[in-house]
Amino acid sequence: MNLGGGYYSEDELHAAGFRHVGKNVKIHNRASLYVVENMSIGDNVRIDDFTVIIASGSVEIGSFVEICTHCFLGGTFGITIADFCTLAPGVKLFSASDDYSGNMLTNPTTPADLRGGTHGKVTLEKHVIIGAGSIVLPGCTVGIGSSIGALSLVKSSLAPWGIYAGIPVGRKAQRSKKVLELETIVAQRRLDGQKP
Repeated sequence: MNLGGGYYSEDELHAAGFRHVGKNVKIHNRASLYVVENMSIGDNVRIDDFTVIIASGSVEIGSFVEICTHCFLGGTFGITIADFCTLAPGVKLFSASDDYSGNMLTNPTTPADLRGGTHGKVTLEKHVIIGAGSIVLPGCTVGIGSSIGALSLVKSSLAPWGIYAGIPVGRKAQRSKKVLELETIVAQRRLDGQKP
């Protein structure tokens, strides 16, 4: 008996209609993925239970990516997650947001010409890690190698190799680039036919 649910088989994933799905992809059967024909997923990816991904726009997930439980990815205007990224539990990526001023209507049940808000593609470059409960707002790019502490709010793009935290986030320190050396080890293992 498996009380915690399970992951879809490779055959089930290939039959689901993704734009692309790589090797060794684990998607929990209690995750909710919408408009999968707009989703591309690389190799060695894990998407845990109770995650919601809405790919009404393009959603591209690289290789060696983990999306933990209870994450939300609203991809109406596009989301790209590059290789070696991690989203801790409860991370939210929004490529669109309603107008909160009261000058426009809100939510997709109202006429599009009467709605406001902001929108823009969200991009996480390689080796980004985002802590539990953090939020990234529309139009933001998180630079290569950056880390974002738990319960942080990203309202604008972040420079590479920073350690960020807070509401809104501020740069706290420089992040080590040793992960680039480790990435080359993973690449060599793959060339040698070893499991990463």
